[in-house]
Amino acid sequence: MWRFLVLFICCIQSPYSLNTVQILGLFPEYHYKTSGYLNANEYSDWTTQSMKMFDTAIILAERYKVYVNGQPIKGTILPTNTISNGFAELELVCQSISNINEHDVLGVVGPTSSTSTRYLGPFAARIGLPLVSYTATNADLDDKLNYPTFYRTIPSDILAAEAIVKLFKYFSWTTCSIIIGNDDYGYGGLKLLSEVHYANLTIQERLVFDPRVDKFQANLKQTLEKSRSRIVLIWANHSSSTRIIQHALHARLLGENYVWITTNKIDFNTFEQNEWLNLTGILTVVPFIGNNRTCGVNGTLQKEAFDIWFNLSHDEKNLPKLVSSISLEAMYTFDAVWSLIQALNKSVVNNKTPSLKKSLTCFNSSLQNHDEYLKYLSNTSFFGVSGSIQFSKVNSNDHMHGAIYGLYNIQSMQLKNPSGKKEPIYLKVLAWYERTRNWTNNTDEDNSYIIWSNSDNTKVPTDYPQLRG
Repeated sequence: MWRFLVLFICCIQSPYSLNTVQILGLFPEYHYKTSGYLNANEYSDWTTQSMKMFDTAIILAERYKVYVNGQPIKGTILPTNTISNGFAELELVCQSISNINEHDVLGVVGPTSSTSTRYLGPFAARIGLPLVSYTATNADLDDKLNYPTFYRTIPSDILAAEAIVKLFKYFSWTTCSIIIGNDDYGYGGLKLLSEVHYANLTIQERLVFDPRVDKFQANLKQTLEKSRSRIVLIWANHSSSTRIIQHALHARLLGENYVWITTNKIDFNTFEQNEWLNLTGILTVVPFIGNNRTCGVNGTLQKEAFDIWFNLSHDEKNLPKLVSSISLEAMYTFDAVWSLIQALNKSVVNNKTPSLKKSLTCFNSSLQNHDEYLKYLSNTSFFGVSGSIQFSKVNSNDHMHGAIYGLYNIQSMQLKNPSGKKEPIYLKVLAWYERTRNWTNNTDEDNSYIIWSNSDNTKVPTDYPQLRG
């Protein structure tokens, strides 16, 4: 019995957890269908790109000799289930925190979804652990009382909702039917539009899409046909938006009778080639990264990050050809990691290094010196690869100042090769700036005009049914 006790104590005092620290990265696992789409990897594989940028930030920190306890900061990627209810991410983080054979966890990049953040956020707050998400956008997460250690590098849905309502005003629309995903992201968008912007936008019909069973709570075709609005807004994540458009296509609802607007780009790679032409005219409102002058992109840091990624990659075929081919999520991921690294570096310089006090039960673990560490994180200010990074100090820990949203239009492009076939592309046609709060047609795209899905594809459709005769 005495020998067993001595051995047990030695395990608790493992030097592994005393010297080296790590940042966890939560990223969803996706399995993509291959098709004939030429640029499939550029539009679909955002999660792989995000993981690459996570690793790149960790490597760059070591090159800059940002050490904690005299050791380089490690990065560990934890794959997550895309349809989990949030407990899965909490369990993964718990296992890493309480495992005496793992490095001390001093920060988490993620979670991916707003739903997962609702589970993981209160736990992280309990032990003083910062979460910096690159994709969780729900406005309810702004609540500092419930989520005091939650930060994000992606703009909040508060801005997305405002941009969308201003877009409706730009086109003289006042009504829509809305389809939301059955998650916090979808319901959060519906809440903002119906409670905050109800005076400017009337929701005629609403539908909920559940990706777990791939069904709507009511009949899609019947609901839209009885609606008095011909504008359909889809507030759902990447995969759900794609599936909803596929359902609309199969129900023959794409085309001149409706204008479809999504809050995430759809995946062309999941459609058959003979279906591509039917996607023409779909609109998408998403953030985009401007140039160095307009939003404070750090060109030097961006180049260093991309050089590391390209030099270390063994898969040249799937390397992005251009910076514009790198997903927003990947950019936000790098800046999320870099925010934590900056805060850790300041903690070390000021002799306030955080450390994880582990317990066999993760809920009894705690991050020592977390107050100073979180203060450094809250005061973080730098020019990142996605733009100027600075967190609000008033009501939330949101990324503040300089958000830009683009209105993208799906159009057909003639390929410059012997086949000469047409493929769908996203073309940015309008831009909305947080600083001006208005839409403008001053984009960096050539020939940036909208192709509508109606018969007169250059005329802005009305938001109500047209009499025929």
